[in-house]
Amino acid sequence: MPIIVLVEPRKEMSTDFGAGKAVSFPKAVHAAPADSDVAGDPAELTFCGKPTAGMEPLPHMPKGPGGSWYPGGLSQYRCRDCDRALHSL
Repeated sequence: MPIIVLVEPRKEMSTDFGAGKAVSFPKAVHAAPADSDVAGDPAELTFCGKPTAGMEPLPHMPKGPGGSWYPGGLSQYRCRDCDRALHSL
């Protein structure tokens, strides 16, 4: 089953109180099954049950069986519930 890796963003405003846009930082990294109707899009819910709307897809190809589904540099943000769901497939 193809999966899409997504970042749940956490927006923060500048700490210098200056004008500007909120900056995105990762809140969590989730996995979702690929949408069966639209190639390259995630299904509506992640494996942990969160809505994928508003999440940002990562250009990461999950490794095969036994490999990690998330990018190594973001391991501290991986969703433990998505991880458990993927390992139980």
